[in-house]
Amino acid sequence: MQHSPKPPLRISGSASRPECTVAIVGAGFSGTMAAINLRHALPPEFVIHLFERTGRFARGPAYAGTDAAHLLNVRAANMSALPDDPGHFERWLDRQDPSVLREVRAGPAGRFATRRLYGRYLRALLYEEMLASGGRVLLCADDVVDVAPCGAGWRLTCASGRVVGAAAVVIAAGNLPSARVDNQVVFRDPWRAEAITGLRPDEPVLIVGTGLSMVDLALAMTAQGFNGPILALSRRGLVPQRHVPPGPAWTWAPFTPADCGSLTSLLRRVRQAVAEAATQGIGWRAVVDGLRPVTAAIWHQLPTAERGRFLRHVRPFWDTHRHRMAPDVATAFDRLIADGTLTLRRGRVVRTEVAGDRARVTIQEFGATCRWTLAVQRVIHATGSGGGADESRLLACLRGAGLASSDPQGLGLQVDDRLRLVGRDGAPATTLWALGPIVRGVHWECTAVPDIRVQASAIGRDIAGHFAACVGVAAQGDCGDPNLSQTLVPWP
Repeated sequence: MQHSPKPPLRISGSASRPECTVAIVGAGFSGTMAAINLRHALPPEFVIHLFERTGRFARGPAYAGTDAAHLLNVRAANMSALPDDPGHFERWLDRQDPSVLREVRAGPAGRFATRRLYGRYLRALLYEEMLASGGRVLLCADDVVDVAPCGAGWRLTCASGRVVGAAAVVIAAGNLPSARVDNQVVFRDPWRAEAITGLRPDEPVLIVGTGLSMVDLALAMTAQGFNGPILALSRRGLVPQRHVPPGPAWTWAPFTPADCGSLTSLLRRVRQAVAEAATQGIGWRAVVDGLRPVTAAIWHQLPTAERGRFLRHVRPFWDTHRHRMAPDVATAFDRLIADGTLTLRRGRVVRTEVAGDRARVTIQEFGATCRWTLAVQRVIHATGSGGGADESRLLACLRGAGLASSDPQGLGLQVDDRLRLVGRDGAPATTLWALGPIVRGVHWECTAVPDIRVQASAIGRDIAGHFAACVGVAAQGDCGDPNLSQTLVPWP
């Protein structure tokens, strides 16, 4: 299949009427799918403004086009962006040129595509939607730094000085980066290209964290010719399990309030299910996968204190069993350990001292009182998002104005069951929504495609329903500058 060059797409200022405008802040998977679902659900006169501070639309850090061919950790069969069309991504793959399919690994456990190929899929979806909308999905390469009430709507202020008025706003911030700045030796953002470039072959690299991000980093470094040594450190030293060929499914009986009253009761129920499944020849993976449709409901029923216990004590075990490695990735990872390139240790970083282009890291082994010091050329933190609204200027402004509040676990923003932001007064906003990893403290399972696509669809229906109930009610006041210029930029 030949792919013709895509023409430039229009980046808009505030050319739409505020009362017929919905603004989405963030254009990774969450924001992109919110835009597509909104375009399908809203009347045709509505305009969607999709803001992305990096200018890289429909990809985000997870699906950026990099030289490293990182494989997704979810089978292609489960990666459709559309919840009502589960085979959409696989059909898209089948239509691609054979040269593209070099980025797909197939085996008994299923097909696994690379992250960058999935990013190409998302960009194709967005591009098609922009064409079909007749120019009513507008890309805005700008950083929204404030959202303030304006009449019955909202005024969005961008870092560039651009001001846009909207009747509704969706926050799709994704995984927030650490507020601490990288210094070319210590990297808090593991997906910056500089984190693994320019490595000296004879000096160690420390990766803090032993999850999927660590696996991808280690494989990417070795693919670039670095052959170690790499030390991966986490409190428990747990690494993700691998995918195996699909087997029989496991169906859970409904969870009772007693099951979800405490973490102890919940774990007992899960262990009993694993044991029962084993007697039927069903593996633990099917038991864990069967929890996916009910995880959010279980999380909601857990008392706040029990959620905290989960995060402190059980989360590493959940993550390594729930989020698994593709078989090819697991094989390559095992090879790194077998040949001594990669070493796993249990412990924590006590202190990091940077001097020039090196760092001295003091490490305390798990369960030990003694500490030891390691000289490394690079420290890469791969422990996931730090969480918390203070890591974003926009979210800090929303909290400061009382328009948003943090969830009890401090993982992100508090939302209600309709994904509307909950303010300082405990009441949900009428026309402010959020989705994706930023609301995982409330819904927990909302960091992967199969979960976020459901949220995006729900938000599309909810916002469309809101405006259907408010026909004839327009935002009061002038919330935008119609004279803002428009600029053509290449398709990112």
